[in-house]
Amino acid sequence: MNQRLHPTHLRYQQGRIFPSDVVAVADIAAPIDQVWRILVDFEHYEDWNPFTPKVETDLQVGSPAILHVDMPGRSKSIRTEWVNLVEPGHTICWGMHMGHASLLCTNRWQILTTLDDGHTRYETVDYFSGLLTPLVMALYGEPTRQGFQSVADGLKAFVEDI
Repeated sequence: MNQRLHPTHLRYQQGRIFPSDVVAVADIAAPIDQVWRILVDFEHYEDWNPFTPKVETDLQVGSPAILHVDMPGRSKSIRTEWVNLVEPGHTICWGMHMGHASLLCTNRWQILTTLDDGHTRYETVDYFSGLLTPLVMALYGEPTRQGFQSVADGLKAFVEDI
C-alpha cells in the first residue's frame, strides 16, 4: 500500500470504538488489468453489480461517490461517500462519517491482487467503527455481506464472460 496516504484517507481510518468489518472475496479467471477496467467503468455497473447498480464519481480523492444501493431485504437508497484512496490498477476506497467519526465511520476498500496463476483476487471490505456500529451490524451486517458477495460474484461472472 502507498505509505504516503492522502489526509482524506486518514480521516476514514477505522477507529477503536466497536471495530467491525464486512468482507466478500472472489477469485477471477482474468488478468488484473482487465478486472480493473471493469471495476472503474462506473457507467456500466448495472451490467454486473446488483448491489450498487449505479455509482456516480470521478474517482478523484476528495470527490463524492454517489452510490445507488439495492441492499437485499431492504429498500433502495442513495448514499454519498467520499473517495479517499485510489491506487490505479489495485485499490479504491470510499467512506463516510455519520456525524462525528466516533459515532459512525465506514471505509469501503475494493482491492485487486494478482494470483500466481495470472488470475485476480477481488476483495471488498467495509470497515466500520463508532458507537453506532453494533446497531448498524445488527440491522445491516448480513444484508451488507450478502450484497458485497453479490458484487464479487457479479464481477467474476461478468469478467469471465467477456
